[in-house]
Amino acid sequence: MSTRFPSPSYNTVDFESKGSFILDNSGNGTREGRFGAVQVLKDVTITDIEGIGVDQIDKLKDFFVVGTVLYGVFTKLTITSGLVALHKV
Repeated sequence: MSTRFPSPSYNTVDFESKGSFILDNSGNGTREGRFGAVQVLKDVTITDIEGIGVDQIDKLKDFFVVGTVLYGVFTKLTITSGLVALHKV
């Protein structure tokens, strides 16, 4: 038995087309702004993260594998390895 999804967009993230920023660890590996999701494109180590209304946000200072998506309202992210897409809200 196969699974049918209603449309091919079932696996996309839509944040009102405000754009995205691709962050790697070149330079200082830090980006500030207002992001609704952090999508891991290459395995990443997050060393600093700030947000609004995210309880126990310090627990997100960790290693995440490709394909992971963190949802919330994030205002600052610092990585020391990897590649992420920061989706603006």
